[in-house]
Amino acid sequence: MKLQSTVKLLILFITFAFNFGCDEQNSSGHHHHAEDHVLAASDAAQGSLFDLGSQWTTESNQTITLKHFKGSPLVISMFYATCQSICPRLVADMEQLAKKILKKTGKEPRMVLVSFDSEKDNPAVLNAYKKKMNLKENWTLLSGKEEDIRMLSVVLGINYKKISNGEFNHSAVYSLVSKEGVVISRIEGIGSNSEGLISEYQKLK
Repeated sequence: MKLQSTVKLLILFITFAFNFGCDEQNSSGHHHHAEDHVLAASDAAQGSLFDLGSQWTTESNQTITLKHFKGSPLVISMFYATCQSICPRLVADMEQLAKKILKKTGKEPRMVLVSFDSEKDNPAVLNAYKKKMNLKENWTLLSGKEEDIRMLSVVLGINYKKISNGEFNHSAVYSLVSKEGVVISRIEGIGSNSEGLISEYQKLK
């Protein structure tokens, strides 16, 4: 069964589970975890991201599919531009990871952020966010349709839910993806040790 078909089945189950277990009383609009930990790729849906076939718009208003990133490893996560607490810290963690990878390999890794917010995070908003966060050219920010965002979140093992104030409850996860689009490993939580993921990155050719 192709990844896209598998993910559609998983969406129903995961959405129900997250809606049932997610506490909306957190005024910051984020879903927090008691522990930070590294997760194996088997904890996410298996297959290549490049099989999804969904279209995305970059912060520079370019329409692409995820196959655009085929050919080199990347680190990917999900966020939204108006997030004031977890997302900036997640991005900061990813920036530190990128610096460590550069130091180890001599090359800037591809870094990708995909927005949860299909309504507000248009290319102009994402471009402004990229400038605000001083993200380098090896970073790509993407917006897309709600259905495609949900499908990608399942593949990446990221839970999220829009709540009544327009914010999002969500898990903080970033993933290492091979040049073929396969999730190799993931890190969940803020401030987690990234050395294991860096070691996996160095093994990728």
